[in-house]
Order: sequence, then structure tokens, then C-alpha cells
Amino acid sequence: MVKKHWLSRAADWLDLPEDLITDLPRIEWVALKTVKIENHKGIIHYSDSSIVFNVRAGVIIITGEHLMISSLSSEYASVQGEIRQIQLKGQSDD
Repeated sequence: MVKKHWLSRAADWLDLPEDLITDLPRIEWVALKTVKIENHKGIIHYSDSSIVFNVRAGVIIITGEHLMISSLSSEYASVQGEIRQIQLKGQSDD
């Protein structure tokens, strides 16, 4: 808890985005066809109708049709298809 608070204050002090320092996920939804995710920790589930990413805060669930991962690295992923919903479920959510 103290480390998280300290990192948040450091981000403010250095005028940096908090997600850059705290390893929180950054999600960008572009034109209803592409989702870009930074700071993921791996793929939990992958099908053409849903993709689930592990992130520090829990999981990111992307649902839709004809989904595919167009780009993937150890911390960055790009998903394309007919995206219907993006959910962030925290570690304490059911």
C-alpha cells in the first residue's frame, strides 16, 4: 500500500502518466475495431469471440466477433475484430 502511494506521488512529481510508473494497464479503443493494451501480463483465454488478458489489477475481457490478436509482445497487445465490450474485472470482483 505504501509503495503504491509513493509511486503515484512520484508520477505526479515527475509529471509522468501514472500507468507508466505503477504498471497499471493502459487500454485504448480505436474506431470500434481495434483495442490496444499496454502492461498486460499474459493471455488467459483466446477465441474468436473473447480474449482475456491478465493484468496487475485483475483481468481485461474483450468480447465480440471475429477477434484476433494482430500484435503481441511481452507487455503490449493489439486486438482487432468486431469489438462489442471491454471489461476490467478486479482481483476482488466476482
